[in-house]
Amino acid sequence: MRVESANLLSDKTARIEFPWKNALGEEYLDLRENPGAITQISPARENPPFARLLLELNEEGSLFRTIRAKLWPAPAEPASRDHSFHSRIDLIFVRDALNSIPEQYEEVVRRLFELWLKDPSEDTLAARLEILPCSFKASGRDGAALRITLTARGASPDQARTRWGLGLVRLQQALLFVSRAMKQKMGINE
Repeated sequence: MRVESANLLSDKTARIEFPWKNALGEEYLDLRENPGAITQISPARENPPFARLLLELNEEGSLFRTIRAKLWPAPAEPASRDHSFHSRIDLIFVRDALNSIPEQYEEVVRRLFELWLKDPSEDTLAARLEILPCSFKASGRDGAALRITLTARGASPDQARTRWGLGLVRLQQALLFVSRAMKQKMGINE
């Protein structure tokens, strides 16, 4: 898996809000409090593996909370003939105090890099990890969030989507492993 990261905390144009609501009436759904709300997230309804990932990341034992998710296919580029399938997940920590400590997000990124760099590299799967500025509207504080974009490429749309599904499993395993390791390091026993 090809992995890249960017710390965009100083880029105010990259700012996201929590909780969010868009002009189409879509809004943040708390899957930790209401797992059944997964049926209201169209990318999750259409992709059961994506739904499982979102539910797992929002389970009580996870250090994370998903705040937004998106999927999209991309048509083949004429020069390469490769098709691609993409997903994006924005995450924050469940514990509010951790969201104002950028170093905690840097540690998540570092740990994910360590896990994925041990894996044989594939040009067909890529992950981009971005630490973004985040406005927490409920508390009126600023902090950070983590955006993970997963991209899979294939000779056909089906092959790209299948590779994306396999990459999604790796992403889920890695995030849950990092969650457990960080909770243990911080002495969090929930």
